[in-house]
Amino acid sequence: MRPGRTKTTSFSLDKKTLRNLKALAARHHKGNVSALLAEIASREAKFVAAEAYFEKYGIPPLSEESISRIEAEWRGEPRPKKTRRRAA
Repeated sequence: MRPGRTKTTSFSLDKKTLRNLKALAARHHKGNVSALLAEIASREAKFVAAEAYFEKYGIPPLSEESISRIEAEWRGEPRPKKTRRRAA
């Protein structure tokens, strides 16, 4: 995941965050936390570029309601049923 020369650094993390990072690294990078962090940094750079594109072309950011709906869909939660109105 990290071709070429690398630099060593350190982070101060709470136990839960470190445990979660290690679990994610085990699932996606054979336990390599550095590779996971490199992937996260790369993905974040793409998000920043996307945000700049949206801003440049006047595309409004998602509302909190839209974000919640998308996250619920990712988690596989059922959509709330729409209430039907009776025809007059």
